[in-house]
Amino acid sequence: MARNPPPNGTVRTRRSRTDIRRALLESALIEFGAKGFDGASTRAIAQRAHAHQPQINYHFESKAALWTAAVDHLFGLLAEAMHGLVLRQPTDADVAQLGQTFADGIRRFVSFAAEHPELNQIMVHEGTTASDRLTWMTRTYVQPFFNGIGSAWQRLLEAGIAAPIDSDTLYYVLVGAASLPYVNASEVRLLTGRDPSAPAWIAAHADGLVAILLPGLETG
Repeated sequence: MARNPPPNGTVRTRRSRTDIRRALLESALIEFGAKGFDGASTRAIAQRAHAHQPQINYHFESKAALWTAAVDHLFGLLAEAMHGLVLRQPTDADVAQLGQTFADGIRRFVSFAAEHPELNQIMVHEGTTASDRLTWMTRTYVQPFFNGIGSAWQRLLEAGIAAPIDSDTLYYVLVGAASLPYVNASEVRLLTGRDPSAPAWIAAHADGLVAILLPGLETG
């Protein structure tokens, strides 16, 4: 017997396990970013993903495992955004190219922060209190990033290309300045009447940050 078609000409589609898992990860990032680990609800995560709460346990076993998988997913997306960007230690002849590469990295990071404000949100939530989650995230993802930009920044300082900021401080200046307009997007709209998600805003923000941090960079 033929089944009646769905109303209004719609077609029912059944999501694959991979689709559901990804939807749960993306929903978890939003919830963990907005409310922190303790404040986030697995029920709200499932509802946002249009899934059932038991599906979280099926895919991730626990809220803690979901958090870990979501952070893995987020930093995987960041790695994709930075793919091909290598901050090699240059010779004297190549230091200008290092400056251009660093500037490219700043622009990519600003674009990523605009698309994924939950990166900064989660880092702020976790960074306020010592925990196993903070230790794991820092050692697995943050420390390699910190070390990589620090050594390149020191070389740019010596070459007179970078602003006079020590490398430890630079990390927080860069991450904070790149992320804040997108974490505080509602405030930006209220104060400026502009949309920080607009491509023109993002490009101007990135260019401004490059100009501040790399005043000795050759342009043209």
